[in-house]
Amino acid sequence: MARAPLRPVPGQPAEPVTDAAAVTLVATALPSLPDPDRTALALAALAGMPRGHVALWLGRDEAELSDALSRARKELRRTVSALGGSGWCERSERMISDRLDGALADFDVRRLDVHLRNCPRCVEHERRLVQATDALVASAAGVPYAFPSGPAEAAASRRSRAEAPAAGGEEPAADLRRALPLRALIAVTVLLAVAAIVLAAIALGLQL
Repeated sequence: MARAPLRPVPGQPAEPVTDAAAVTLVATALPSLPDPDRTALALAALAGMPRGHVALWLGRDEAELSDALSRARKELRRTVSALGGSGWCERSERMISDRLDGALADFDVRRLDVHLRNCPRCVEHERRLVQATDALVASAAGVPYAFPSGPAEAAASRRSRAEAPAAGGEEPAADLRRALPLRALIAVTVLLAVAAIVLAAIALGLQL
């Protein structure tokens, strides 16, 4: 029977990180990440605050906190790698985020493992997310946050953050730009066909 891949586990700061310092570190690493996502990630991943306390701090319920942490971790992973994905991959990312905090129900653990057995993309998401989290944790020890995979992939990730994700995935806006020339060609073809019909009608009228 196939098993889910061994999953990586992110490290923890060697020394306690204050709430304010954690928020500052996340803001430095992810300047475009808004609140409450920034604060949620800082308190959960760096300050080590239990999720229940984070929810109270932010005045959010568990579902809202889960969404905020999932969005923040997606943004963190994008500093390492831009990945496409389906609607199921979006749900899987939230479950991976919940599991990192020990907040994933047993039933969902099994669902996630089944998905990971069949989705190399989400296995890669989790691996890259852990890489980015480790770099964020290292920044708490004074190591400036850097894009772990190098400048070329980091540049692609920064571009992906500026692109609005399509429903159910992260399809880049470049796909739309590539589709525009084809649409323009179709429009020109239709206009030429209409013009030909009009000219033929005029010629027929002159003959009569």
